[in-house]
Amino acid sequence: MPSKSLPEGFDKADYPLYRVALSVWRGFVFINLAEHPDSSAESSFDRASGDLSNWPLETLVTGHRLTKVMNCNWKIFWENFNECLHCPGVHKDLSRLVPIYGRGLMARHDDPEWARHADNDGPEFSGRLRAGAETWSRDGHVHGPVFSGLTPAERAAGQTYATSLPSMFVVGHIDYMRTVRLAPLGPEQTELTAEWLFAPDALGKTDIDNIVAFGTQVLEEDAAICEVNQKGLRSMRHQTGVLMPEEYDLHRFHDWLRGHHTEFQQSK
Repeated sequence: MPSKSLPEGFDKADYPLYRVALSVWRGFVFINLAEHPDSSAESSFDRASGDLSNWPLETLVTGHRLTKVMNCNWKIFWENFNECLHCPGVHKDLSRLVPIYGRGLMARHDDPEWARHADNDGPEFSGRLRAGAETWSRDGHVHGPVFSGLTPAERAAGQTYATSLPSMFVVGHIDYMRTVRLAPLGPEQTELTAEWLFAPDALGKTDIDNIVAFGTQVLEEDAAICEVNQKGLRSMRHQTGVLMPEEYDLHRFHDWLRGHHTEFQQSK
């Protein structure tokens, strides 16, 4: 119940609700809780991210949503996201679909001898899907209408990632898109929410189960290995690790994190 009397000199205007910065990007609403936010939603995306402007993101609808609580810190998930040395052992089916992942690499330039293969467009060097595959699904084939506005290069790539640290990444495929959002629940728990997005008129024409099953498998594999990593960090003997040359993006993530140390120190 509201108080009928207020202390002398009390002015409600001096105690307003806290301000929250809000911006909209491609149909997504971003909220920034910083007292003095210095970036918009669009500028929060990694400049090295792929360009998703040819995907009709604003018009898509959710065909499936997965919510999962992972027993790991959110930083561990992003470390896993930023390297593929784990891919051959953890993501066997994905490594067959994207052969360069099976080599423990994420992109052509990760290969120490990339110059020798610079003109080789084989999937194990270029990062494209295996021969005959079209998208991320159980069988590698599309199961509904494809987006008409994509370039030949975007169609051939198989996957185009855009990353907004610390909470979200978006992936464009030729027939659907995926979003993955992370929300820390505590020092060793993170809630993951994944959504598979389709054109509204494609929902009834798409075998969503074939697509979702594959993406869910990859996320479950990542979650499992991240939870193993979290357990390993509890070791009394553990102090620090060593980054391999292929983990340059992980090093970049660590530098980003150091730059936001004050903001994230409570999430240790």
